[in-house]
Amino acid sequence: MEIRIEKTMQPKTKVLDCELGFGKVFTDHMFVMDYHAGEGWVDPRIVPYAPLQLMPASTCLHYALEVFEGMKAYRQLNGSVALFRPQLNFERLNSSC
Repeated sequence: MEIRIEKTMQPKTKVLDCELGFGKVFTDHMFVMDYHAGEGWVDPRIVPYAPLQLMPASTCLHYALEVFEGMKAYRQLNGSVALFRPQLNFERLNSSC
């Protein structure tokens, strides 16, 4: 699969290595690819850095849906259900909220 490249027309000023930092310095370009049901991932490309488009219903925008990781439950031999470390899940949920 060929990756199409579209170069930016407005390159950013280069920074020194000592100024680099996670979440502080960004590249001029980003990789994007589309997904279509039945077809899979298509049209890989590198394009100029730009805002992302997200559906308003994306669960990542609804914090309450993203903060809870889930809880494991196991059925015991006697038929009862045991939760795996529920107190740690509660504490993590409370600290996140």
